[in-house]
Amino acid sequence: MSSTQKFKYQGTVLKVAIPSPLRSLFDYLPDESSVESSIKPGMRVKVNFGKRKLVGVVVRLEKGSTLSRNKLKPVTAVLDSEAVFTPSVFRLLLWATSYYQHASGEVFSNALPARLRQGRQIRESEEVWQVCSSANEVDLLSVQRAPRQQALLTFLKKNPVKSREECKAAGFTANLFAELEKKNLVRRSTRITAGAGPFTAPGPDSSTNIKNIKLNNEQQKALSEIEKNLDHFACSLLDGVTGSGKTEVYMRAMQTQLSKGKQCMVLVPEIGLTPQTVSRFRQRFECPVVVLHSGLNETERLTAWNNAREGSAGIIIGTRSAIFTPMAKPGLIIVDEEHDSSFKQQDGFRYSARDLAVMRAREEKIQVILGSATPSLESLHNARTKKFLHLKLSTRAADAKPAAMEVMDISEQHLEEGFSEALLFRIQKHLANNGQVLVFINRRGFAPVLNCNNCGWICECEHCLSRYTVHASPPSIRCHHCGSAKSLPRHCQHCKSSDLNTIGIGTQRIESFLKSRFAKTKVLRIDRDSTRGKDSLQKMLDQVHGGEPCILLGTQMLAKGHHFPDITLVAIIDADSGLFSADFRGQEQMAQTIVQVAGRSGRASRAGEVVIQSRHGGHQTLQSISTAPYEEFATRQLEERRNSTMPPFSHLCLIRAESAEIKGAISSLKKIVQAGITLVSTQGYPVELQGPIPAPMEKRAGRFRTQLLLKSRNRRALQAFMTELCRKIDQMRLPQKVRLSIDVDPQDMI
Repeated sequence: MSSTQKFKYQGTVLKVAIPSPLRSLFDYLPDESSVESSIKPGMRVKVNFGKRKLVGVVVRLEKGSTLSRNKLKPVTAVLDSEAVFTPSVFRLLLWATSYYQHASGEVFSNALPARLRQGRQIRESEEVWQVCSSANEVDLLSVQRAPRQQALLTFLKKNPVKSREECKAAGFTANLFAELEKKNLVRRSTRITAGAGPFTAPGPDSSTNIKNIKLNNEQQKALSEIEKNLDHFACSLLDGVTGSGKTEVYMRAMQTQLSKGKQCMVLVPEIGLTPQTVSRFRQRFECPVVVLHSGLNETERLTAWNNAREGSAGIIIGTRSAIFTPMAKPGLIIVDEEHDSSFKQQDGFRYSARDLAVMRAREEKIQVILGSATPSLESLHNARTKKFLHLKLSTRAADAKPAAMEVMDISEQHLEEGFSEALLFRIQKHLANNGQVLVFINRRGFAPVLNCNNCGWICECEHCLSRYTVHASPPSIRCHHCGSAKSLPRHCQHCKSSDLNTIGIGTQRIESFLKSRFAKTKVLRIDRDSTRGKDSLQKMLDQVHGGEPCILLGTQMLAKGHHFPDITLVAIIDADSGLFSADFRGQEQMAQTIVQVAGRSGRASRAGEVVIQSRHGGHQTLQSISTAPYEEFATRQLEERRNSTMPPFSHLCLIRAESAEIKGAISSLKKIVQAGITLVSTQGYPVELQGPIPAPMEKRAGRFRTQLLLKSRNRRALQAFMTELCRKIDQMRLPQKVRLSIDVDPQDMI
């Protein structure tokens, strides 16, 4: 086919990624005011998209379009003079679009701070003031009787252009500006705020107290291996037991790169870990540190993003989405607690920040370090097959001893609010010895079930196939899946009886019991409910670090990253939830949580103890975790995965359909299955299709959920198959009310 037959329009078109669910680029013409050659991939443009005005990103320029000239719209504005993404981040986003089978417009939009998505300038403009050039001596004499106005004029003469904030800091009020503006003595204008420029590279030995910290042999060996590969792409798995000094190894490697003027990015799984991580790095390094996470306001986030992009920030610390932050001089990427499921986005653009960190390091030609005391089975497998460099830290730093672990079988014991008498005795003993105690249960709220003693009715969320959780403060029932909340019922909805009762325990109920049982001891509850207020988490952690005997009660938020030198006992109340999970990763995740929580004990000179309560005390997994290193458990799990051909020995993709009516969801997936079977039979893709079947949680947030699981031993074959299948899906006429999602390498099978 000739170009004249293929293209109806022969001029230059911009292929623009628009933030919409459509998996395609859209053709636009350059706007008339722009020089065609000045528009580059990675620049933002404003466009008319249907009846909406949107901000898109130019992906490439092409000669010709299949649309005729009269159907092509020009972009309404070019927002940037240069690409907003560095070339390596731009390539990473294109790769992510293809790998995760997601709409490119949403991928690019997701990678930008909200203000840039709205079309604001990268550098915000600010109001500035200066003396009017037309002001003569007579005019200036008019303020002789107004000393403050005269002082402001003198200030502006010495400092020709100053922002309102700078003038305010010098003691001048808005009323002074208004008076002088009326007299035509000063005028206002706007200017784009300037960047701070590259940070000053610290010397290789300039970190605070570095000479007072001596690495042990394992740390030194790990650091030496890392430094061999710092100037080209490599992926190192730093596999170190809790308290083994992984962070010190990170910081030594960072110091080397910072001394060369290169930037370092550190990804942490949760916002809760960010303050202490930032504090630790700011104390150690004499260079600017910026933070990126969802807790920032949009101004703070854009400023931090800019500082990283322009090179004025030496260290960038952030949660999942920070992986897309451009760096002017990238030198090192660190993913701390790499096993954590928080690094996987569970809705919309379902990417893995850990996996993208590896791909970004490859694009940047730098090293990435994945650190964990309980590495994911995928990372361990990559290390054992030599894809990653496997660095081990098997002993705790500073001669700290590993905590003694014990599984306490409670199958035939009487429990008081979830505690056996033996465990309560241990808690009392440690408190009497001026120790601190951490009580862990992965269930927030007061109780997981509200029921009627008269008829057996159970209070269930009408939007989900799930029970409401009872909360005591404030009194309410809440669904932890869809977020709906109601006031606490006073009567049974079925028989109208007022004889209602709670079953099970949560953090609020345990808190109430512990405060009653240990009345003279401070009880600090840390979960998502108690840490909603600004700085509330840090205030409680500060109390723990004060060293006074206390009981720290919490959920997953306490399972990783925190350093509590005075905790001598960790009590895990309910260790059984992961043993019989519907998710094939259930036991892996349970083991990781238990080992991570256990690692909070005995981290300093005092010996630590860990008690794991279970009704299945003889279960092989619990016995393995308590008596042998995590690596032995992981080896057995890998063998089970190999025998069942599950990841990392195969690769998965989950297609989920959600609809208010289950028929629509099932019929949509059946069409997709038929298209998939045709592809397998005609093109020989080695892909297995399982489903459609209801999701383990069949209804959530008012929508029924069915899913189709695709499985293959060959990752590239699965990707090629998915690309073809997505093309066919885009051509299908599926019900508008059915919502489809594609999850490549799914972490949540529920």
